[in-house]
Amino acid sequence: ETQLLEKRKEKIISFFKTSSLPYYIGLAFLMILGYLIRTKNLKLLIDVTTGKYLPVDLDAFLFLRYAKEVLENGALAAVDMMRYFPSGLEQIGEYGLLSHVKVWLYKFLHFFNPNVTIEYADIIYPPIIFALSLIFFFLFVRRLFDNRVALLASAFLTVIPSYLFRSMAGVSDKEALA
Repeated sequence: ETQLLEKRKEKIISFFKTSSLPYYIGLAFLMILGYLIRTKNLKLLIDVTTGKYLPVDLDAFLFLRYAKEVLENGALAAVDMMRYFPSGLEQIGEYGLLSHVKVWLYKFLHFFNPNVTIEYADIIYPPIIFALSLIFFFLFVRRLFDNRVALLASAFLTVIPSYLFRSMAGVSDKEALA
């Protein structure tokens, strides 16, 4: 009976030595932890007068306005007349992808929960994009080094302050997508 237990023990140890499953579990833990850290401020982002979610920084208001325009019209106007008065700003395509990603996220979330608004999708987009990008970051670093280095690098990326701020809920700027 002790030999049987030893064989089972060796099988389990060899499985964890050769398998990537523990690293994927660690990556899932980091994704959840990073998402929870980045969404701790959600209750602070609700406007007390309207009950709608508000972005944190000024640039995010512009990107929210562009996302609303894409949602209403299907595309951005060729010239944004609300910028650089009186001639406006010609859209150079820099904002189109970000606006469409937010609208796609809104439609996806709205499909599962009809109470989701474009404002909520706008402020929750950075943590969601962070979680998805962490997968690709892990796979990239794993390709360059190995599973241990990839998991360690992903752990650092999860909590590094400069990236944490740019991918926090409400900071719906271009950096989270980039």
